[in-house]
Amino acid sequence: MSRITLYNEQPMTVTSVPNIFIDDYMAQANGEYVKIYLYLLRSVNQTECSFSLSQIADHFDCTERDILRALKYWEKLHLFRLEYDDDRRLSGICFLTDYCHEQQAPKEPPTDTTDRFIRATLPGKPSYTPDEQKSFCENSDVRELVFIAEQYLGRTLNQTDLNTLFFWYDELHLSAELIEFLIENCVSKGHTSLRYMQKIAEDYAKKDIRTVEDARILSNRDSAVYTAVMKAFGIRGRNLIPAEMNYLRQWSEKLGFSVELIAEACTRTINAIHEPSFGYANTILKTWHTQGIHTLAEVQKADEAYQQSQNQRAKRPAAAAASSPNRFINFKQRENNYDEIQKRLVQNSLK
Repeated sequence: MSRITLYNEQPMTVTSVPNIFIDDYMAQANGEYVKIYLYLLRSVNQTECSFSLSQIADHFDCTERDILRALKYWEKLHLFRLEYDDDRRLSGICFLTDYCHEQQAPKEPPTDTTDRFIRATLPGKPSYTPDEQKSFCENSDVRELVFIAEQYLGRTLNQTDLNTLFFWYDELHLSAELIEFLIENCVSKGHTSLRYMQKIAEDYAKKDIRTVEDARILSNRDSAVYTAVMKAFGIRGRNLIPAEMNYLRQWSEKLGFSVELIAEACTRTINAIHEPSFGYANTILKTWHTQGIHTLAEVQKADEAYQQSQNQRAKRPAAAAASSPNRFINFKQRENNYDEIQKRLVQNSLK
């Protein structure tokens, strides 16, 4: 049995769980998947740990396929990056520090579930030097922005927080006023993670959003879709995670659907499978897009055409049965005189 070595250069006696995992990912995930994520997170903080997939499966009383399924789930949400060798065997698990923006497409899964060597790493993250941070804070707008951000978030910003804030200002070229609006808008919706906000900041830069007014227009449009989906799916007590938000952006921006059509797809999803499923709703909307359907009237027309075809199909078997020969229905009755037959039988018996 091959062994799987999981190690980290700096051993820790505690396990630090990213806040974004707790805030945006944990509530939505299968409980078994959460256990496996936390187990690997705890394991990577040890000096050295050797294990196999079968051992993890035994530890959680499940199968190796269950373990691999959990790994693929977290990779899909960009918390892990799974690496494979030339023989398509799993060779690495990488914990992503900026996993909510990781856009790398997942590689194909291995073709078998045999034990394999896995090395997990925690990649570093570039940061501004203390002198560079000091230089930023000499700017009165930036200094005020840091103060306002701390007020909204209810805590003192650490070095990582400052790096993120300065990145928006310096690399993405967002104004202090626009960054303030971004933070205020996210906090008002219950999102206090700067990593969550990072995705929105990148979206602003990509769409060349430079003023608060433009950002407000974009936010209002996104909010309408967000509210409609939450209501149609009956989601309460939590916010949508980044992977779910990506669906909303794809539906409204890439496919160009209105709020009404998106809500209709979500409602049909609930009626069909009785639970919220962004993947199922995505299939409905992609089908409509392929068919050139982009209004409720067109949806209704398509429904009527489908129902009509179903009715015609249901009539065909009955008509075919009526016209097809049947050896019982089409049996030709014989015209016999049973009294005459009985008389002959009596005469024959007397001879």
